[in-house]
Amino acid sequence: MAENFIRVWRTPGLYKADVEKVYNELCDIGDEFTPRDIVDAARDESKELHKCFEWNNEVAADKYRLWEARRLTSEIVFKREVSEDEPTPAPVRVFNKTDSTGGYKIPERTFKVQSEYEALLQRALAELHAFKIKYAALQELSYILELID
Repeated sequence: MAENFIRVWRTPGLYKADVEKVYNELCDIGDEFTPRDIVDAARDESKELHKCFEWNNEVAADKYRLWEARRLTSEIVFKREVSEDEPTPAPVRVFNKTDSTGGYKIPERTFKVQSEYEALLQRALAELHAFKIKYAALQELSYILELID
């Protein structure tokens, strides 16, 4: 990897573990690994990975339910009905977060309240920019990436 890249946590403070140590422990698992492999490696209390997980089962169960709730809201989508000769459009999430502090917004609010719609549009543009940065090294996508302002 290029020398000008450093490893950092996307969300500072989310994990109370050293990112470099965690990265190295993940690499030590093997060239390829699954989430199960990660959890199994993290069970060892001497590993830095151990710090990245909740080991209190009651707390972990509640966190898992919150994850399930987030997933639930992302699984309900709008799908436009089309005739057989038309291409099938991609489904669109029904519930959206237009900011980082609030909860999910119902579609009627997101699409009818100008400020909510603009916030959704800004979020979409931010995600496109993140995509552009993530895949900048793929020359095959250069034409598409140039379209992202």
